[in-house]
Amino acid sequence: MPTQVIDSKERLLTAAWELVVTSFSEGEHEGKTTPRVFDQLTAARVSRHAGLTTGAFYNRWLDRESFMDDFLEYVLAASRSLAMQSLGEILGRLGSMDPSQMAVETIKRTIEATNDDPAFSMQLYLWALARNRKKVTDHLRVGYQETREGSAMLLQGFLEAAGRELRPPFTMHLAASMMIALIEGISMQRGIDPEVVDLEQVEASVIALWASLSRVPGDERTGTDIFTHGL
Repeated sequence: MPTQVIDSKERLLTAAWELVVTSFSEGEHEGKTTPRVFDQLTAARVSRHAGLTTGAFYNRWLDRESFMDDFLEYVLAASRSLAMQSLGEILGRLGSMDPSQMAVETIKRTIEATNDDPAFSMQLYLWALARNRKKVTDHLRVGYQETREGSAMLLQGFLEAAGRELRPPFTMHLAASMMIALIEGISMQRGIDPEVVDLEQVEASVIALWASLSRVPGDERTGTDIFTHGL
């Protein structure tokens, strides 16, 4: 494929992303109960924002539907997530932090990144808008798989640094899924009602939770034993 076609595709997708981010960030549809954020992505508007002609758009896509297929993949890529970028940075510093620092840094930065992340808002919006559309759910599923893998690596590093392991019946896959659900839920609440969410208390609570879900090797108690009888 010619370089200029590849470049024009990237420019057009980036332009569409910028238009939607602006819409989410600046309240372009304020006052409308059900904003159709992606309706604005016409060939003419996207091309104009990219500094290209409408002809460049149709040289790459036959119609708007085929463009939207590529744009959904672009929007829902895990690499677009600020939280995933933050997670990658923390993974790169695993050896330089002690376990408690690592836990606090991870929780704080991931919640803050998720709360400010237009990609996270778009994922929620798309799921609500088109959750029955297979391509949307497929892209979201891949994104969650990549996020779980990154979270599992981070949790494994945390446990190894602390000299601990997960208690049965918890697995790394389940623990990573729980971490993602917890962070996303807290981020949503913080965005809606920030005064209710005390980030310092959240950090302390999550650390206490992980302490109860993990154990020093040799401690044979399960997670059920801990929650039933206490530490």
